[in-house]
Amino acid sequence: MEMTGSYIINSPRQKVWEAMNDPQVLKQAIPRCDEAIRHSDTEFTAVFSFKLGFIKPQLKSLITISDINAPNSYVMSAEGQGKIAGLAKGKANVVLIEKDAITTLLEFKASGDMQGTIADLATKLVTKTAQKLADDFFERFDQVLSSQQQAV
Repeated sequence: MEMTGSYIINSPRQKVWEAMNDPQVLKQAIPRCDEAIRHSDTEFTAVFSFKLGFIKPQLKSLITISDINAPNSYVMSAEGQGKIAGLAKGKANVVLIEKDAITTLLEFKASGDMQGTIADLATKLVTKTAQKLADDFFERFDQVLSSQQQAV
């Protein structure tokens, strides 16, 4: 599965960078995220569920950040497992481009693979669901950052 995307985030690039590396911000932005635990500056675990047709599998993912070029880019790798979801692996190259003092363009190119019952049954549905999750995440991420800025 391959995905690309670009999103306008209504925050300065440095704030977007900090938020993309903050598990608690990510927990708020990831739809149906139950847990986000930091293990180190480059590694955390996220537990979330997602809707795939009529089922809601849960996935526990170890997320690792590498090839860091702060505040411009990094590579995010994830490997997760769930009882129903099976095994999921993915990697995303994330680039932050400063559009102006208060706006950042976030671009990503991701690839992933899923093995297990769900992958066997519904490859097209998995791809559609992954794109919807990405869209929902970035919409919520922008809202979380906007609310943080209004609170300051």
